[in-house]
Amino acid sequence: MRTIDIFRYLLGFCMFGGMFSACMPSTDDIEPVRKVEIKISLQEEDFIDTRFANKEVTIRGSKNSYKAVTDEEGVAVFQDLLPDVYSLAVSYVLPREEYGNMVNPPIEANDVLLNGTLPNLRIYENYNGELTLQMGVRQSLIFSKIYYSGTKNANNKNYDVDQYIELYNNSDQTVSTENIHIALLETESTPWFVEEKEQYIYAKDIFKLPTRDLEPGKSILIARQAIDHTIDAPLSLDLTIADYEVKAVNKPQNSQVEQLPHVYKSLATLDWLNMVVGGGNQLVLFRYDGDVNDLTKKQKPDAKPSHAWYVQIATSMVLDGVECLKYNAQEIDLSKKRMPARIDASYQTLSTASGRTGESIERKVARVEEDGRVVL
Repeated sequence: MRTIDIFRYLLGFCMFGGMFSACMPSTDDIEPVRKVEIKISLQEEDFIDTRFANKEVTIRGSKNSYKAVTDEEGVAVFQDLLPDVYSLAVSYVLPREEYGNMVNPPIEANDVLLNGTLPNLRIYENYNGELTLQMGVRQSLIFSKIYYSGTKNANNKNYDVDQYIELYNNSDQTVSTENIHIALLETESTPWFVEEKEQYIYAKDIFKLPTRDLEPGKSILIARQAIDHTIDAPLSLDLTIADYEVKAVNKPQNSQVEQLPHVYKSLATLDWLNMVVGGGNQLVLFRYDGDVNDLTKKQKPDAKPSHAWYVQIATSMVLDGVECLKYNAQEIDLSKKRMPARIDASYQTLSTASGRTGESIERKVARVEEDGRVVL
């Protein structure tokens, strides 16, 4: 069983700052928004007590972020904010030992994940709002790292064949990967199945994990190409230790690394790990006992028969999901979200729209157990 610790960094360049400083208005001339109040609550049908008290939350704008602690009624009060478009995202793990206020505790003795988001809040005057968190049982096998941004090679050319996905056993029990699939969801510019969003999502590519047992705290690394990328791109990394490789035809391959079966392709010519540099990328883990090619397939409205067909996946089959949207300095286009809130109520982005930053999306550490096992 191999594990990998990957540390990435982003180099920011500030150029000609002094040249234009005289043209920029001073923040001292901008009147701040005195008070923003947001009440954060839990769904009444899930909890006896629907307050979300004594928790730190953060509201983020394009230039600044502010923190507040919820009071006894679950209200977070932010003061003296610079006018901007903000987003509030909350993600909190309710340990399985704290199920006392739940109406119907989950059958499995796993932690509960509470999350929700209020995106694109135009805060230009005092504001009062509310966020109701969604509940989901934390699954054992989850995405821990997703890297699609690419970087630059030694000649400063675009380099994106070093993409990878890492899965992690977040439980204290050994889990089997039997019948577990990874799907990349369709990312048409115009969402076309909004009315089905709670029941179904649609996949453009599906990979099936070979069956194996994964011990607690261990990971599975999946590489687009399991080669040493630092040879051509010094800021990249060595993926020869990957557990699986997506073996595309006529692409460099590592014969020492096992193939990850690519069991469905919406476009036959795209036979690699086809994540979009810069985003968006929506990935889900799901369990299905049969052949995914037997699942219902649909096209976007008005598509020609030769155009892409997408596999319909019931959201009830999904174990984990991550929304990675395209960055926009002014406003993130949330119409591109594909998943219902119970799978991923929030989203992540890179720090630029074009990628090539060497950034990866990584889950936060919730705690470290006494035996050293990390819980995400």
